[in-house]
Amino acid sequence: MKGLKEISEQIREGITQFIEAVDGTESLVDKTILDMKARLADAKDLVATAIAEEQRLKRAYQEAIDTAEIWGKEVDTASQMDDQGRASKARQRERQHLLRADDYKRQIDVQETVVARLKAALHEFYHEFRDTVKRSEILCQRQKQAETRAEFYKKVYQLLFNELDTNVSKVFEQAEQKLKATEAEAEIWEGKSHQTTTEAETTGDNFNLDQVLADLKDDVLGSRQK
Repeated sequence: MKGLKEISEQIREGITQFIEAVDGTESLVDKTILDMKARLADAKDLVATAIAEEQRLKRAYQEAIDTAEIWGKEVDTASQMDDQGRASKARQRERQHLLRADDYKRQIDVQETVVARLKAALHEFYHEFRDTVKRSEILCQRQKQAETRAEFYKKVYQLLFNELDTNVSKVFEQAEQKLKATEAEAEIWEGKSHQTTTEAETTGDNFNLDQVLADLKDDVLGSRQK
């Protein structure tokens, strides 16, 4: 019976360690997912900011082009009026806005590259996040199944080893007590039987039937003579 107790304790300890290990794994996975969610939110904000900057540069570029066109028209008007001073100033302003537009165009090209890379990185990270969530869901399902199995087998082993151990001990203890009482009673009756047999055998050895009959005959004849 001692062996059953030891096995039961080992199984219970193993189940407890298993559940604790699963709980620790779940906590780590949850922390990882929360961290990825935060990073995903930051990445979305970063991409949104980059796109907004790209749109701002495009608006500034278009504004510079539009302004340059206005000054270009001013150059034509001043030239037609033969106003060289006005035309020169207008031409200078036109060049300034064209140079500014070229600068915006270079910035736009760089920003478009940045946005494209950020979008690609965000897309890749989003798929990684989805895969992580799916793996987490599978792990969670397996954990619940493992907890159910652990609880089931825990109850099974408790019934088989703990309660059965106690019940069997009591049953065998009662059976042994009853056996001892029966054996003691048998020994008592066996002793009495042996004693009776011995007395009978002793009495039989001293008994003489012929002598008894002779004595009885003498008693009868003696009584007639009187």
